[in-house]
Amino acid sequence: MYKKIETLLKEKIGLDVNTVGVASVQSAIKRCLEGYSYKDLDHYHQVLLDSEAELRRLVEAVVIPETWFFRDDVPFDVLASNINSNWLMPEDSARTLRILSIPCSTGEEPYTIAMALDKIGFPVERVQIDAIDISQHSLDKAKRGVYRDNSFRSTDLSFRDVYFTKLADSYRLKSRIRKRVNFRQGNLLRDDFSEMKDSYDVIFCRNLLIYFDSKDQQLAVRKLYDLLTPEGVLFVGHAEANNNVNQLFRSLRLRGSFAFVKKREFNASEPDNYDTKIAEFSKKHSAMPSIGGKKSSLSLVQGASAADSKPFSTYMVRNKFDDELDEHVLVSKARQFADEGCLDEAEKICQQVLERFSSADAFYLMGVVYEASNRSGMAESMFRKAIYLVPDHTEALVHLALHVERHGSVDEALSLRRRAERAGL
Repeated sequence: MYKKIETLLKEKIGLDVNTVGVASVQSAIKRCLEGYSYKDLDHYHQVLLDSEAELRRLVEAVVIPETWFFRDDVPFDVLASNINSNWLMPEDSARTLRILSIPCSTGEEPYTIAMALDKIGFPVERVQIDAIDISQHSLDKAKRGVYRDNSFRSTDLSFRDVYFTKLADSYRLKSRIRKRVNFRQGNLLRDDFSEMKDSYDVIFCRNLLIYFDSKDQQLAVRKLYDLLTPEGVLFVGHAEANNNVNQLFRSLRLRGSFAFVKKREFNASEPDNYDTKIAEFSKKHSAMPSIGGKKSSLSLVQGASAADSKPFSTYMVRNKFDDELDEHVLVSKARQFADEGCLDEAEKICQQVLERFSSADAFYLMGVVYEASNRSGMAESMFRKAIYLVPDHTEALVHLALHVERHGSVDEALSLRRRAERAGL
């Protein structure tokens, strides 16, 4: 009967249960079953078929949002740079800049976009930020705009002093920022977005595709393609810049941003001048200092000097060997901290790595850190992301097998161990 409910989740929200773990999904089903007076799994399955509200309750128990303000801040820097350089919005244009955040979870991402635009002085009357999520519970929290410490994990938190009001044990986002985001419930896979074709100049769709199988990824990417304007920019997550995205989109090759534009059909007699446009953009315009992290977010609030800005070309892909060396050094440093029991330091370094690289080793190490600090659900997610990137990542397979076995998923654990054995040959 668990299989029937898992199939229902696949049909309704596109969830591939293997991406979050069979044991985790079954645990969520048990919690929902025990919390209400359902006779058994058969009865609960029928209720899920008949009740949209009950299905949403299960979805909210299964999908645990993991987000914070200015998470992976490079895309927000790139967005600010594009706007300041008139790349997306020419100075003589009076039209509205339309941005979509999907899924928006509890609101940290779309509110970060609103703060980023506020910091560069973009006119509030010329921007529309839409935020869509499948979870009504998450949307209700987002609309309230009240957040605890877990939503503030950036290296520098000076933005919090500017945009939030301190409460007893939390922080309330100021109303002038809350008013800039329009929240609504929606399902990218199942809802009809045809009337919104070519609607958005910018789409943030990060860490959603990793929960879909390949077929549903293709469907989701097709919908994102249709929603984006011809010149628009799509931002995806670290682990999502895969073949399904590359079939319809072309990478902007901006280091650490995972930014894409639509592929277009060009006349054979007309050269594609896109690379030339990028080169001119890099030469003529400067990106804003980093909006969400370190020292520069404070300079943005107070007014950045010319010396603080960094050229757009710094986002361009660097020598592959240099990037690999940096990634290797950082992951090794994080591993050393983890081995010494310095879990907070190891976690911070892994987050720095994942802001710049799609690193299976960093995801794996984050899983180890989370498991050592009793955050088992997040640990499982990290191990699965590592395996998503590198299917034969032996360490991640072994750790995930141990993890799921502790939760009673013996068959899955055995399958993972066999994969690890094959990978180690």
